[in-house]
Amino acid sequence: MSLMKRILPLLLVMGLSMSAAYAESAPKVNKHKGYGVACSSCHTTGTSYTRPDDSICLGCHGSYAELAQKTAKLENIKAAVTNPHKSHIGEARCTGCHKNHGPSILMCNQCHSPKFDMKVP
Repeated sequence: MSLMKRILPLLLVMGLSMSAAYAESAPKVNKHKGYGVACSSCHTTGTSYTRPDDSICLGCHGSYAELAQKTAKLENIKAAVTNPHKSHIGEARCTGCHKNHGPSILMCNQCHSPKFDMKVP
């Protein structure tokens, strides 16, 4: 039996095992998928697990100033609610709050108390 005939089944089994392992570790949530956005649209460098640069997010969602305008309705000084895109910390990393492959968080609540009651997409 040739070497290739002995190795081919082994390579096939290894390939299937690696595919199954990747499928098991692949993100279970993808909030952009429903909009027809491919993984490679955001993950342009590194691996599919490399966090995208903010310029990728801003390229589709608009500048920080535009985002602040879009979320201005969240601002309610009397209720002590502030616009998260018009923050005292400046231009925060998008992925600090927005988690495409899992539950998003409100980064403000890591320091502020009482906590802000705000849903983060």
